[in-house]
This record gives sequence, C-alpha cells and structure tokens, in this order.
Amino acid sequence: MIKQYFKQAFYMLKENRLVSVISIAGTAISIAMVMSVVLIFQIQFASFSPEVNRDRMLYVDAGTEVRSDNGWSRGNMSVEAAKECFYTLKLPEAVSAYTSQSKPLSIPGKRMYKTYSIKYVDPGFWKIFSFRFLDGKPFTQADFDSAIPQAVVSRTVAQKLYGTTEAVGKPVIIDLSTYTICGVVEDVSRAADTAYGDVWTPYTTDRILLNNTSSENMSGAFSICILAKNSNDFEPIRAELLGQIARYNATKKECQINFFHNPISRFDMAIGSIGQYKVELKDFLAETGGLLLFLLLVPALNLLGVTYSAVQKRRAEMGVRKAFGATFGVLIRQVLYENCLITLLGGVIGLILSFIMLFLCKEFLLKDSDTMLNGDMLFQPLVFLAALLFSLLLNLLSAGIPAIRIARQQIVSSLKDNEEYD
Repeated sequence: MIKQYFKQAFYMLKENRLVSVISIAGTAISIAMVMSVVLIFQIQFASFSPEVNRDRMLYVDAGTEVRSDNGWSRGNMSVEAAKECFYTLKLPEAVSAYTSQSKPLSIPGKRMYKTYSIKYVDPGFWKIFSFRFLDGKPFTQADFDSAIPQAVVSRTVAQKLYGTTEAVGKPVIIDLSTYTICGVVEDVSRAADTAYGDVWTPYTTDRILLNNTSSENMSGAFSICILAKNSNDFEPIRAELLGQIARYNATKKECQINFFHNPISRFDMAIGSIGQYKVELKDFLAETGGLLLFLLLVPALNLLGVTYSAVQKRRAEMGVRKAFGATFGVLIRQVLYENCLITLLGGVIGLILSFIMLFLCKEFLLKDSDTMLNGDMLFQPLVFLAALLFSLLLNLLSAGIPAIRIARQQIVSSLKDNEEYD
C-alpha cells in the first residue's frame, strides 16, 4: 500500500511540475543553508583522523599570562612551565607540549627554498593523535630524551623530497640541521589544527627554541593539549592544574603564571572561546540558534503559500475521489505522502548543495582556503536528519492543514470548488 501511495505521489508531482519544482527547490535551499552552517561547526568540533579524540581533549593555546611588579606578558609558555604545571598532572591519559615554525626543507646535495610547517612535539603527541603511518614509526621517548634528530614527514613532503613514501632512514635538512626520517604519515588536513604539520620532530632537538624564554623562564613558545580518560574528568583536571600552578608559582621570586580560562574543551573552541575569553553556551545558542532558525524558516515560509495554493486547487479532485468511495484517511495520506516525497528529494539535493557550496566557498567560509576536506569531518547523519525532519514538519503542516479542511467538506461543495467550508 505504501509503495502504491508513493507511486501516486510521483505521478502527481509530474502533473504539477512547476509547483513540485518550487517546493523541492525551497526545501533544498533550506537544508543547504542550514547544513552549510552546521558543516563549518562540525569541522571545528567533530572528531576525525588524526584528531579522533576531540571529545576528550583540552587545550591551552595562546592563553598564558605571566605577571610581575614590572608588568605582564601574554602568549605561550616555556618548556619548564609545561613540565612543572602539565606534565606532572596525574588525571589525564596523556599530555603533550608542542609549537610550530615555518622553515625550509632540503636534502643533501640539493638546496630547496620552499618553507613547510615544522611541528616540534614530544612523545605524548603520538599517544593523543592517531596518525596513519605509511612507512616507519614515530620517534621514541629515548630519541626525545637524547635529542636525536629524528623526523616524521607527511606523504607530500616525502614525495617532494624523494619521489616516494618509502623514505625511512633518509636524511632531511631542516633549516641547515640534518634529521633522519623515521616515519611517513598520511597528509593531515588544516582543519585538524592541533595535529596539522608537514614535519614532526622532537622539540629537544632545537636548542634555540628551548632557550627562547623570558619572565623567569615562564614565557615561551609552547602550547598544550591534554587527553582526558573521559569528558567527566575535565573539571577534576582543571582543579588539579590549579594546585600545580600554585606549587610552581611558589618557586618563583618575581613572576606568577596563570592560564585564564584554560584549559578549554574542543566544544568551547567551536563556539568561539579562546583561553583569554570564554563564550557562554547560552550566548552562542542565542546567536547561532537564531541564525539557523532564520535560514530554515525564510525559505520554508515562502513555501507555505505555494503548497497551500496547490492543495486548494485539488479540491475538485478530492471531491471526485470521495464520490467514488475514498475515505478521509486515504485522502489525507495521499497528500502527506506527496509532501514526504518532496521533502526527501529536496533534502538529498540540499545535502549535495551544501557540500558543493562548502567546497566552492572555502576561501571565505574557512580560515584556510586550502583546507583538505574529507567525509569523516563532513557527514554527520544525525544533523542532516534533524534538518530534514524540521523541513518535513513544515511541509506536512503547510499541506496537511488545508488538506484536512478540504477532506471534511461535503462532496457537493468540493465538486463545485466552493470556498465556503461546512
């Protein structure tokens, strides 16, 4: 029976092509606009490779303040501050300090000048992020402690330097210093902003970086990412951190360090928070929720008149069907199935349009126009279903209410296309 209803609905769409096209297009535009906004949020918040644990992560990035009687400085922390305040935490599953610099890469006998993103990390970095290794493995704790110049490179870098991803054991020169490639990983999208890089190497190999500190060796170039055992540990970790900060500050004579609202979660970052300023969820919902509602309602409300008019024009048809024995339920179900079909078609088209819009408009929708996008970060079925159900509800209301009123009319009134309702 349901199959028959959908067949009839399809034939009715073909008979009323203009109305059908307008209805499907309106639904598609509603969903495309909403999904575009949601997709941008997903890229900032959803977990995808190699940042597969975003729901369990906390961050301290550009949210360090060091105060003294002579003033204050804001930025990032030194390795000493990272070790004393964060490496000593007991509750997290893993902690990593990292920083990035742009430097040229070369190979022996061939000088190159293109710069790449070099990420200086520690062994904890490989525990937090799930990189896909194409060859080799990450550097070890022993390599890190001994400052052995090892480097993990991306697929693109390996192919650029040696024309193959099988580059383990080969040298790479990073700003005049020679490193040995110990691993090759799949390229990382810029959307994975914490894990992103072209080359990853132990920060202990760069003495200049380690010694670039100030304010009693508290300020420096390093950020922190923390992997909690589960999200319920966020507040206990923050509480434990306060104790570590107090202990560390007690060892200093002139300066005191603090981290503002840090560490913040990935969700905090997605709604616009930074370490120095935290956005409240209610403020985000008031702003973004209103935008989403606007994007859904404007095209949908425009459809109400079109759909209502289309149903009104079918009064005579519904009168004839009633005269031949069609029941109230049969008439209503037919109209609702037609609108379900419209919503489904519009939803699929809208979803496709949202992906196309995101790819074509990356330059102003995303912070980095060359961000690599993939299915893991884009397609979240539950979000799409929520937008689809909302559009379906509006379509059913716009068609269902007039259909109910018409189906309750007397057969004579319907056949005469009378505007008076009993």
